[in-house]
Amino acid sequence: MEPAEDVFAGLPMPAPLAMAQRTSNFLPVEEVPVIRHVAGYGSFLTFCADQHTDPRRLASDVPALVGFLRTHAAALGEDPALLRAAAVFTGNTVTTLRPDARWRSGLRDELTVGNDDRAFELTRLIQHLPLATDDQIDAFLDTVEDWRLWEPLPPPAPVPPASHRPDAAYSRPPLPQHIFTTPEGEPIPYGHRWEEEPPPEEAYSRITHPERFTPLRQVAQALIDHLAATYDITVTNGPDALQDLLRTPDDVLRTTRLTPHRPDAAPLTIVTTTEPTVIVHAGAWCELTFPDCPCDACDETAETEAENLEHFALAVAAGTFRERYPLGTPRAYEYAWAAPDGSYETASTSDPPTDSPTRRQDTERRLTTLPHGWQSWPPRTG
Repeated sequence: MEPAEDVFAGLPMPAPLAMAQRTSNFLPVEEVPVIRHVAGYGSFLTFCADQHTDPRRLASDVPALVGFLRTHAAALGEDPALLRAAAVFTGNTVTTLRPDARWRSGLRDELTVGNDDRAFELTRLIQHLPLATDDQIDAFLDTVEDWRLWEPLPPPAPVPPASHRPDAAYSRPPLPQHIFTTPEGEPIPYGHRWEEEPPPEEAYSRITHPERFTPLRQVAQALIDHLAATYDITVTNGPDALQDLLRTPDDVLRTTRLTPHRPDAAPLTIVTTTEPTVIVHAGAWCELTFPDCPCDACDETAETEAENLEHFALAVAAGTFRERYPLGTPRAYEYAWAAPDGSYETASTSDPPTDSPTRRQDTERRLTTLPHGWQSWPPRTG
């Protein structure tokens, strides 16, 4: 008889279904249950007892657990059921490290745990432990510890209405309304194509009617005109305005750099291309493309992308945009921004977007001088 599975808090629950088992039955994000304690690790508890090891100690000491799994990886690998039990125990341990950690649907039968920033594939992790060097194990443990301690960059607070009143004056230009059709002449309901079924696999590599995003150029120019009329800034057009971009596209149509007359306010560069896309670079490293992905599966429209573009540009001007670098042992980069009225917010963490040591040092120095983050642009007077 296996021991009771009571090492972790809460009642144990079944693991989430694998993605392949859910492709025809997607759940909205808000309906996906939060699972932090998964059942099915009883045989691993028995194995620990046979090795004269207290599993509760392993559950509270990640380096000890990794060492134990590495030592016994061969024995665990000989029994698929025991390997899965060890993976479940490891996943339950990982969920105790952060309040936002949870079990997630993995590919096929892979057991996966993590949060929005990082995911750990548990079976694969255990199988690779005996192949890793001591230095690789130490680096992995550093990564886990950084993840445990990581405090995500909070979205900037909404700007009081009196402060962002100039932004309310912005008005999107009327966008042309076109009906795009299939080769058979059927109208394509962009933005509503996959409401009943998930997109087919081939839709992820297919782009039809990219010209539907051409109106974003009008939106970009309207934003430039509005910001130039509202804030005390210098407007630079032409090749000299490309200085901040991390990657310069080959099909640039127009580039405009908006530099606020305040050193702790983030500059903004807006680039339109023939693709058509709009690239917006803000602050030190934040560089967003609209649309981010024009493929048929993503099913974006000019209207939704215009709204995203407007939210971001107005947030930078209102001072509700933040950047941090470096973070933790991996020296990661993070940005966050919110709509000035608080109606929308987002944050992202990634590796630094450049390999240039000089540019990394310059960014670190630059952000160090901003203890309160990027500030709002000064309003135009007179």
